[in-house]
Amino acid sequence: MPTTIDTSGLRLEFARHGAQALATARTTLAALPHCPTDLVSNIVLNGSEGRPAWHLLSRLGAKGGDAAAQAATDFLHAEHARMADWAERLVGGGAGNAPLDIIHLGAGGSETPMLALFTALSVQQAPRCRVHWVANLDGATLDAALDAANPARTWVLINSKSFRTQEVMRNAAEVIRWLAGHLGPEAARSRLVALTSNADLAQERFGMPPEQVFRTLPEIGGRFSVWSAHGLVLLLAFGRATVERLHAGALAMDQHFLTTPLDQSAPGLLAGLSHAYRVRFGLPLLSIGLYGDAFSHMPLYLQQLLMESLGKSTSADGLLPVHVSGPAVISGVGTPVQHTYFQLLHQAAVPVFHEIVAVVRPWHARLPEHLALLANALGQADALWNGKDASSWQTELMAQGMPPEAAARAARHRACPGGRPSTFIWMEQLSAYHLGALLALYEHRTVVEGWLYGINPFDQWGVELGKTLAARIEHALLARDAQGLSAETAASLHYLREQYA
Repeated sequence: MPTTIDTSGLRLEFARHGAQALATARTTLAALPHCPTDLVSNIVLNGSEGRPAWHLLSRLGAKGGDAAAQAATDFLHAEHARMADWAERLVGGGAGNAPLDIIHLGAGGSETPMLALFTALSVQQAPRCRVHWVANLDGATLDAALDAANPARTWVLINSKSFRTQEVMRNAAEVIRWLAGHLGPEAARSRLVALTSNADLAQERFGMPPEQVFRTLPEIGGRFSVWSAHGLVLLLAFGRATVERLHAGALAMDQHFLTTPLDQSAPGLLAGLSHAYRVRFGLPLLSIGLYGDAFSHMPLYLQQLLMESLGKSTSADGLLPVHVSGPAVISGVGTPVQHTYFQLLHQAAVPVFHEIVAVVRPWHARLPEHLALLANALGQADALWNGKDASSWQTELMAQGMPPEAAARAARHRACPGGRPSTFIWMEQLSAYHLGALLALYEHRTVVEGWLYGINPFDQWGVELGKTLAARIEHALLARDAQGLSAETAASLHYLREQYA
């Protein structure tokens, strides 16, 4: 089994894993119930919704593996071309004018990967328009976006696969009301853009021009959707050429994934090792450290991708309980993250495994600072794996003049046991191509890991109950009637009503 894999502008180092873990990963991958090529076919992979999983087909240059998949590919690529043409006309038509204000309304997979890529790309390429991100039901965030935007130059992206996402629909109604107050209702509708697989509902609900409804497919899950029409904000901000390079990096990783034996492929080994650490070795926690502020919005996206896909307790066919599935994921940006939860990684009794992402070449002119950043990333990986025992610390402290008994006590506080495995992921540079490859790597790894657990990585039914209850609770709060709610929630509502009395 390789200890390094070079592909698509990335290098993955697997040297900081034990031989037993690597062997377990390889054995497990040999029994995978699906083939990577199933992702470019009409095979139903999302069983609970009766759908194939077609996110790979939305990459520019992708090809379907059968007639149905190829028809979907043709549709997605044609829609991308139509969307890219529209974006260039919109941005290019503003020469000499104030910049466009784009209010992006999305939630979950219709926001986290877009924001992660927007932030990373912005460090090297200034966005062509001002983007205001509104995802939460937080009135202050909405007010800040509206206060900053120039209504005469504002366009509103309503990004929702189903066009039923409560946060998005509610925020959209408020933004439209604001825009209509400045421009009038008809002009406000002309500034709306829908990104959805439910085009009829989008037009029925908000009445935007049909040419401003850009369609995706129900077979593309939200957290995998940045490559489809849901990624329009990146075309507006950075242009067609940058987005094409993003797709090219993802496509290169796709080809590696589709044509390489899983025990020799980067996504396969990442998935196999994560599965081995969960199932055989009982490690509950995965840490992902990304080195550089360009990655500042990547942690939330990776947490969503991995935990929403792998946080299941029922087999894919719905027949059996699954007692072990994906790890809990904590993630942050280095070096600041070293001063938050890394203490737990090094010395806590909680067993962890780790992934580190770093960029070889700096994206700025300060080479000494960049080399120091990389030294920190490598130092953490080395400390996690090799550690330093109490005996070594005691010897060192005594050599510095500390009495033996005091040195022994101090050494126990300083000791790091090591044995915390990690995969180091190098990006050659911070570019659209390499970012595309990185996201595709994590997508494929997530899917394979879900298959290894025997679960469906493409649904997320667990989040639905809370949404349903929230609607009932909001109604009860406004109607001052807690009938039918749990006793605990009724008590909370009573407290809230007292505060608003």
